Amino acid sequence: MEKISKEKVIENISILRKCGFFKSYEKLNDSEIFEIIHLERKIEYSKIFEKEYDPGMELDEFELACIDKTKVIFIDLEADVCKENKVYTEVIKAFSVLTNNVFNPKKIKENWIGETGPIEIEFELENVKTKFNPKYNDDWLDEIVFKVCEDKIKEKNIRLVDCLGDSEYGFGQSISIMRITKKEQNILQDKFKWKFVD
Repeated sequence: MEKISKEKVIENISILRKCGFFKSYEKLNDSEIFEIIHLERKIEYSKIFEKEYDPGMELDEFELACIDKTKVIFIDLEADVCKENKVYTEVIKAFSVLTNNVFNPKKIKENWIGETGPIEIEFELENVKTKFNPKYNDDWLDEIVFKVCEDKIKEKNIRLVDCLGDSEYGFGQSISIMRITKKEQNILQDKFKWKFVD
């Protein structure tokens, strides 16, 4: 694998910013954003390893994009789903972050009757309750959670698209959902050769 240079990462930050990424850093220039992301990664990885650790910044454009949770959800469908882990709750919260809380479900409940379900998910959105029943499939997510959240988000006129990265086959058992305009999508297709499913 060819080493990804600091200059290349900064160039990719610049492209992503043209597509609405890293809005929380809008007062910083591209190099400053590089440095702050690097610092945040050091802190995060040092917590994981319980010692000083520098994971570096050799991030390709997709890894870089995934840092911005207000623009991308990237999740492995084999997500360690079980009664204790409340993975459906976390996915619903991730959709809220993705929309900058425009989709802002309250009172999220994830009830399991037994270790293998049945499972009932419930949340309130503008005082209206939504309930659905994901199917148990070992530690895999039932994709119904994406459909339910995406349908509610569409009602808010927020555009979400599935990103396949630079391969028409996508990411295997992982999926990537992005909140981008058509113009932003065109830039990402042009600059990074990413493919999308509208």
